[in-house]
Amino acid sequence: MKHTTRNLLVTAAVLVVLGGAFAALKLTEKEPETASSAADDTAISLLSKQIEDVQSMQVKNKNGGFVIVPKTTTESAASGTSSTHTTYTVQGLEGLPLYETAAENVVKDGFSLVASKNVGSVSSLKDYGLDNPTAEVQVNFKDGTSFDYLLGNEAAGSDGYYMAGKDSDNVYVVSVDGGMFNGVKDFVQKELYSLTDASSGQETPAIDFISLNSTHLGEQLNITSKNSSVTVSDGKQSVSVDDTQYSTLATAISTVTADEVTAIHPTAEQIKQYGLDTPSMTLSFTADKHSHTLKAGNTENGMRYIMADNIDAIFGIKEETASIWATATLFSLRSKFVQIPNIIDVSGLDVTADSKTYTFEKARTKNTSKSTEDSEVYDYTVTCNGKAVTYEPNFQKYYQNVVAVQLLEEANADSDGVANAMNGQPAYTVRFRFYDAAKKPVTVQYYIVGDRRYLAVVDNVPLGLVTETNVTGLIADTATVAENGVVQAGL
Repeated sequence: MKHTTRNLLVTAAVLVVLGGAFAALKLTEKEPETASSAADDTAISLLSKQIEDVQSMQVKNKNGGFVIVPKTTTESAASGTSSTHTTYTVQGLEGLPLYETAAENVVKDGFSLVASKNVGSVSSLKDYGLDNPTAEVQVNFKDGTSFDYLLGNEAAGSDGYYMAGKDSDNVYVVSVDGGMFNGVKDFVQKELYSLTDASSGQETPAIDFISLNSTHLGEQLNITSKNSSVTVSDGKQSVSVDDTQYSTLATAISTVTADEVTAIHPTAEQIKQYGLDTPSMTLSFTADKHSHTLKAGNTENGMRYIMADNIDAIFGIKEETASIWATATLFSLRSKFVQIPNIIDVSGLDVTADSKTYTFEKARTKNTSKSTEDSEVYDYTVTCNGKAVTYEPNFQKYYQNVVAVQLLEEANADSDGVANAMNGQPAYTVRFRFYDAAKKPVTVQYYIVGDRRYLAVVDNVPLGLVTETNVTGLIADTATVAENGVVQAGL
């Protein structure tokens, strides 16, 4: 048989096998084969249609499936002319941020299949996974026709899949986009927002303000940045942030990418199910005049359920990623130093230790030879209860130990020791006074709690627990420096 005649017969057979829905199939002449076979290994264009002809594309698969439809918008130019632009969207995902190119890729591959191989008529579709297909596809065209086919197993020795027309036993090998096997939620973008536009080459804008509202803890925290200083406040106290913790927090909320799309257009019941009717944490922040909001709900199997901005969907994000903001507290965010005023601002200390009172006066005199228009330099003299104390190194090392105390753990208000601690007398008290008369003195006190722990209190506000070594060391150091002795720096 002549090659041309044989190829025409093969193509005609395709028409018969795939059914009347393929009336538009091309009768394309194929290249001659080097050897005769029952199957055609030459590329076969199965449909002669344009993407503009597609009305909808319905896919059913093991992940549920989806329906893709074209979406045409009209754009007006400054000249008064207008043009249309068509994208592809997934039904049921209206108003959600989508991977629109993903839908377009599925349509492009799905409506205009090109077979790389014609396996031929087979006796058992099961051998090709077509008895229980991985996907059933129906492409509907604007002229009222449709293109119905099944996708089975991956074809051996190729990157394609076995395909057959609906109600047909003729099998082909075709290449399709991997999105053909997606569920509807796979088209929703997992990147919820990003402060950084990778294409712009600009740095991530600085965060101006962060608000964290924990309904479970009854805690409202505000983080503000001013004059290169970042502080966190709960309304009772305002303290410096821990630089590392704040940097981690800022990084975590600057770009938020979910690990899963949990629910789209969630019902009130679903919102409650995932703990987002009363979020455990609501975080809002502004950066470069843009605002974003994150809400944290329940956790399950290491996944934290969240909602972001006005996106009508619930997402899952790994708890190890979300916890930096979802479980934030004043203690986790704050600097662990109890109080750390700059020594050059302090005019004196009033200390009570071991039932004794010590008054440190730190007088300063401007050093005119070292001072400049931009910087003033001072010489300092220190006395304790009227006795001279060498400023450097004696007083400096003592002061270093006073401000070096760090919180070891958060104080549990339900603990009997913590609850009763402030009813007694503090073991050590230091009151910082400042040269700036407008700046109020700050008082730090340490109360014994038990189990080698002391409660640190600043201006009558409990902060947390410190070690016994910290406090007993300060008591001993105070007696030493009062006699102008040298203490060991570092507690």
